[in-house]
Amino acid sequence: MGITSVTRVVTLLLAMGLTAPLLAGCSSIGRGYEAMLALGDIAAGSEASRLKRRTPEPTREPLPYTVEGRDYQADLYRPDEQRRGVMILIHGLTEAGRRDTRLVEFAMTMSRLGFTVVVPDLEGLKDFSLDTRDAEAIADAIRHVTEAEALGTSRTSLAAISLAVGPTLIAAMQDDTADRVSFLVALGGYYDLTDMLRYVTTGDDRGGAGEDAPPPRREMRWLVLLSQLHWLDEDDRDLLTSIVRHKLDDPSASVQTEVARLGSQGKAAYDLMINEDPDRVEALMTQLPTPLLKELEALDLAARDLGKLQARLVLVHGPDDRVIPISHSRRLRDALPDRQARLFEAGGLEHVEVSPSWRDGWSLWRAMIHVLALGEDE
Repeated sequence: MGITSVTRVVTLLLAMGLTAPLLAGCSSIGRGYEAMLALGDIAAGSEASRLKRRTPEPTREPLPYTVEGRDYQADLYRPDEQRRGVMILIHGLTEAGRRDTRLVEFAMTMSRLGFTVVVPDLEGLKDFSLDTRDAEAIADAIRHVTEAEALGTSRTSLAAISLAVGPTLIAAMQDDTADRVSFLVALGGYYDLTDMLRYVTTGDDRGGAGEDAPPPRREMRWLVLLSQLHWLDEDDRDLLTSIVRHKLDDPSASVQTEVARLGSQGKAAYDLMINEDPDRVEALMTQLPTPLLKELEALDLAARDLGKLQARLVLVHGPDDRVIPISHSRRLRDALPDRQARLFEAGGLEHVEVSPSWRDGWSLWRAMIHVLALGEDE
């Protein structure tokens, strides 16, 4: 979506008189224009944009830090003028980690808007072994940022993508971190892990559209399996890695030779991933290794007391998301007190990728304005 598309949306809304609440003061006008420039910059990626032309280039520098003997690597993006506190940006499942190209470009955009951005490397998300260790690593990032005098701010926010939303929320609800986070942006996140597994394997969106949900991306079942292989014994792990690679390369590939050699743990995980009966999901999950089941329960937001979250929550989700249905963000919003969470349903947002359709502009523009306003709160 280019800057012209967003401009069309802004012009249309002005013509319809729908932006009056936003244009009540100069600060609102400024944020609306900044939000428009920001969306254009995100769409432009590394190419030229109005925001790039109008703002000095942020600096990026390595930020190694240690919290209670645990060592981490991060990147620090400094704006020419810090106007909106520090944002800790959490990457999703990507081998590139903090240096994922799309993440770098987004961090630069947010820094051009006046945020000091910290992007930590999270080993679990980098090697596709998602578990509660990532939540502790994110909590350590919060601890470091809020105690680092050199960053000089009392306003700290978080932004997380896809499967990283769960660990990020868990990190923001710990006893010593809950009051340190001002707001949290969640893009395409999950709420109920059992329902998410049911959707990616069977297409049934319980708690949402049910069997009428848009069909899931078929490769997601294999990526979810890949993210949990570290809980299995070495032989099953190697066999399932081979199976996943074959299926990602060619969905019709025959893997029966590897399946026949799986042990009980590997077979239980494989059976869950190939199951297409929504009613069998819970029973199949009980056959998984106990450590894996405990981790899934620990990462399941639906099983947690969300009352510990003090931060404002900004949810952005596409209605036609075929990775994690929008019902998850709706349920997450409804699980929190009134006005603590706000959901922006961005039509045309395909999980975390923006389609070229101009209809995306209105919701994404409003979401960006909201984030900019929260960044300015004292």
